[in-house]
Amino acid sequence: MTEEEKRDSKLLDSSIWLSYFLEGKYKDIIEVSQGLFLSVLSLFEVQRKLHKSSLDKEKIKKSIEFIKEKSIILALTEEIANRAVEIAVEKNLPTIDSLTNMTVIINNKIIYTEDNDFRGLLNAVVFEKQKK
Repeated sequence: MTEEEKRDSKLLDSSIWLSYFLEGKYKDIIEVSQGLFLSVLSLFEVQRKLHKSSLDKEKIKKSIEFIKEKSIILALTEEIANRAVEIAVEKNLPTIDSLTNMTVIINNKIIYTEDNDFRGLLNAVVFEKQKK
């Protein structure tokens, strides 16, 4: 995979999707990009946080359908789980972040996130959270 193809292989973290749905941010990434990727763990996180928000069930359902239409969902595998342990211990990362980071590495993607736990990790672009 060339560097250009890699840049076009965006894996969006749950924080990016949540900022899009709840704050209207990152339209320039989500609405114009092709070939978006998402970890199945991030899909879970988005759904959980949307259900905790004030959005009605129909809006949540449409939001999840939109994510699935725009994204290729990457599964959690035994290899990802086994290799993520090292990162979790070495970098003191939370479990889901470790698994998501290893999903990025194994699938040769670039993760876009607002989660500072990814700062300094391989293949991570961390955006500053903007104040409302």
